[in-house]
Amino acid sequence: MAADCGATFARWLLCLANFIFICVSTGVLIVGTWLAADKASFVNLTLNVTTSKDSPVSPFVGENAEKILKEFVEPAVIEQAAYILIAAGAFILIISFLGYCGAIKESRVLLTAYGIFLIIIFALQITLILLCTLYKSQADHHSKGFLKSTLSKYYTTGDNKDAVTLSWDLIMAQMSCCGVDGYEDFRTARLFVEKS
Repeated sequence: MAADCGATFARWLLCLANFIFICVSTGVLIVGTWLAADKASFVNLTLNVTTSKDSPVSPFVGENAEKILKEFVEPAVIEQAAYILIAAGAFILIISFLGYCGAIKESRVLLTAYGIFLIIIFALQITLILLCTLYKSQADHHSKGFLKSTLSKYYTTGDNKDAVTLSWDLIMAQMSCCGVDGYEDFRTARLFVEKS
C-alpha cells in the first residue's frame, strides 16, 4: 500500500510538472507565432503597455529601458526572435507532452522516450560544462575573435540597425564600455566607418 502511494504521488507530480511545461511552451509557441504572423500588432501592444502612463509596469520602465525596447521591436529583431521562440516552444512542448501522456497512461514506451530525451539533455549539459571548463582559454580567444568579426562586419548606425547592432548597443550600454578590447575596435567596423 505504501509503495502504491509513493508511485501514485510520483506519477501525479510528473503529470503536474509536465502539464505546467505544456502550458508554458504553448504560450511561447503562441507568442512566437503571433510575432511571425503579425509583427506590427505585437510591437504596438508592447510599446503601449510599457510606455503608457496608465500602465501597471510604467513605474518599473526607465528612460533607458524605453529606448532599448523601441530598438528591439524593429522588424528584423522581432522576426529572429519569433523563430527562436517557435523552435524552443515546440521542443519543450514535444518533450513535456511525452512525459505527460506517458505518466497519465502509464505507457512504458512514452516514459522511456521521455527519459531518453531527459538523459540526452542532461548529458549535453554536463558535456557543455566540461568543455567550457577544459577549453576556457581557447573559448575566450575564439569568442573575442567572433565578437570582433561581428563588430567589423555588421555593426552599423542609422535607421537600418539589425539584431547584431542592437545587441552590441545593449551590451555596451549595460557594461558602460565600447567594443571588445576598447573603442579602437570600431576602426575595423566597415559599415560604422562608412556612415560616420
